[in-house]
Amino acid sequence: MPHRPSKPTLPVIPNANFAEHFFAPARTHLHQAPSARVCPELSDDQWLLLGVRRVLEDRPTGRGFLQHLLAYGLEAPTTTHFFETLKSQRRLALISECAHGLARSLPALEAEFWAGVPELAGFETYAGDGHFHAAAAHDSAAADDGVKYATGHFFSLHLRTHALAQLTAADQLTRKKEHDMHALKRLSLEELRQGALKGRQVLYVWDRAGIDFQQWHRWKHSGGLYFVSREKENMRLAPSGDNAWDRADPRNAGVLADELVATSQGVSVRRVRYHCVVRGEEFSFLTSEYTLPPGVIAHLYRLRWEIEKTFDELKNKLGETKAWASSANAKAMQAHFLCLAHNLMILCEAELARVHGVRNEAELTRRAHRLEKEQKRLAKENLVLPLLVRTLQRLTVRSVKFIRWLRVQLYLQPHDEPAIAALRQLYAVL
Repeated sequence: MPHRPSKPTLPVIPNANFAEHFFAPARTHLHQAPSARVCPELSDDQWLLLGVRRVLEDRPTGRGFLQHLLAYGLEAPTTTHFFETLKSQRRLALISECAHGLARSLPALEAEFWAGVPELAGFETYAGDGHFHAAAAHDSAAADDGVKYATGHFFSLHLRTHALAQLTAADQLTRKKEHDMHALKRLSLEELRQGALKGRQVLYVWDRAGIDFQQWHRWKHSGGLYFVSREKENMRLAPSGDNAWDRADPRNAGVLADELVATSQGVSVRRVRYHCVVRGEEFSFLTSEYTLPPGVIAHLYRLRWEIEKTFDELKNKLGETKAWASSANAKAMQAHFLCLAHNLMILCEAELARVHGVRNEAELTRRAHRLEKEQKRLAKENLVLPLLVRTLQRLTVRSVKFIRWLRVQLYLQPHDEPAIAALRQLYAVL
């Protein structure tokens, strides 16, 4: 497992203003990046911070963003220079190294859930999915139908740390919308393992588009890579045996069956049938992993929703709805900058809570009330909220309050204490 400190930390910079403190983790990985170079006209440091600011700002165009910087008295390249840097193969390698480096270094967020599932200690566990946004203004339309097709990327979200990483960009040359498994099969085993150390197992939780049983089998036996997904309605799977499981384990409450099933692709997989008391529905999960408790398999799929919430954060809170530029390099850079900005916000929010005790108490209270209300509803039906649901209650996205505050602080650049006091007041009164 890649080394992660036990607590979320930000480098301490004496007499640093807030912006320097916020960007410090990105700069740490920039200084270690093999692709870093000296560039007097627009340094790598300036360029990296410029890209993160571009994500965090709600500016629909690159030109508008650069004019916004100038209006605040900050340095900004010309529009032509800015868009030229987005074509650079070296800078693409640089942002990839920095973004992946930061993602792999994020520490685990605090949660009782993981302590209650020691079987997951040997796994790097990710939610994965594709995410699309509108084509760039100058993208060419398809020759056959005149349509500008959306730009797509495939991302992973580490379920312990909430680190977001780009796996690959969707193929836009030979396919108008590339299928998830086709894209994943283009990646090497090392890329899919994302730096996991030898002996660590890697588990992806994907939606129904992530099903390919023969590929699951190959990944499992060649590199300790496993998948969990939902069963498709039109599948015809034949039960071939039972998978032993502990019916007395409270984590398995709601499990109806844990069995092995034969597929039409000539390999067997595990199927967990599960009744969700919260939704009053039955679900069927398929996986190439045979040892985890079946209730844990069901709950991991529930956590897959967190990557969907992250995409919503990018689109609706950060306003990232459109490709920045037309080149393939620019599209890939944008995805890495999205991840870098997201992960810097994760670190910042965790540090505010751990060191300064600043939390979104109003939202935490609302979540607690919703949980209490749900427990009372189920109690009337002589049902109990599953243990794994009760032990993993956490805020999964940044609030609009936090993002608005962050945007202001990065430009006003006060020292830490005034900035933190402003957020504390914002959480308290608005």
